[in-house]
Amino acid sequence: IKLHDEFDAQLVKSMRSELEAFSELTTNIVVDLNDVKFIDSSGIGAIVFLYKRMLAKNYTLSVIGLGTQPSELFKMLMLDQTINCYNDMESYLSGNSSAQVAS
Repeated sequence: IKLHDEFDAQLVKSMRSELEAFSELTTNIVVDLNDVKFIDSSGIGAIVFLYKRMLAKNYTLSVIGLGTQPSELFKMLMLDQTINCYNDMESYLSGNSSAQVAS
């Protein structure tokens, strides 16, 4: 799932049906935040929603490309200790845990 600019309440509201469809997938999900400069509580809520839905089905949700503000928010909320965060798709695909953003 590739996101751009701001992942905020307005975008989450407009993506509601897509988020519900993503939650019905039977595969692992990667959320690409490389181009996201700002994320608010609604964006975090959408990611946690998908994470919980996938976990319940024994699939994973991972995040790649956390920029400055999204990364700070993930760390503040300690989501980086729950959701696998990687620098980029290559790190995710290699399963290189040392490349994880999470500390």
